Amino acid sequence: MGALAFSPQVSIYGDGTYILGPGYQMRWGKLDTGALQQLLHTLVDTGGLLNLRRQQFYEVPDQNATLLQLTLNNKHYEFLYGKFGALQESAQDMDEYHHLDKALSAITEALNGPTHPYTSTSMALLVQQDFSPDLSKTISDWSLRDFSLDEVATFECGVIPPGATGPNADTGCLSFTTPLYAYLPTPQQLQTIKILLNGRQQGEFYEPKSELYYIVVLRPLLPDEAAQM
Repeated sequence: MGALAFSPQVSIYGDGTYILGPGYQMRWGKLDTGALQQLLHTLVDTGGLLNLRRQQFYEVPDQNATLLQLTLNNKHYEFLYGKFGALQESAQDMDEYHHLDKALSAITEALNGPTHPYTSTSMALLVQQDFSPDLSKTISDWSLRDFSLDEVATFECGVIPPGATGPNADTGCLSFTTPLYAYLPTPQQLQTIKILLNGRQQGEFYEPKSELYYIVVLRPLLPDEAAQM
């Protein structure tokens, strides 16, 4: 059983900005020009990632793996790194596997500067039904009238089918899988939602209209996501 990562572990952009996850509470830092060029040199020239014959280094299913995505000069590359070498792999495959391992280590080692909480003016509102709320705690009512939490949860994850053995037919959306869509609140709605969340990025609410409980998350969009909406 896995869990949904709400953001990539690392995102690095062409101006040197990097954003660290995973989760919805991300942090950002900045590589100077020299450090960014050195990292690119390590990945492209020393590591030779763009010339690897193989892109997937992953033999054992249902195990954690690291996905590395590179977009350089408008060309996109993807590499999958996981448990590898248990089978009789060729010497070239093992050599390329070690190159990828060193490249991933170089990325981690390069991001050693100070970081700050990451925020964005563009936020996604993610909503999922809570089948097991902690009723020993006080759970606030959802008071924003522009839309219901039931509407947003259905828009993002689809209709929850009736359970064969009970009412808790959780589809796993936003627990284990990404939603099909995300709702982007307007600036006015976002201001109200932040007040309802009392400065937090996640909260639980009761919706009197549907008589159901919902988990609500505000997740900042990454720069490329905000540009693409």
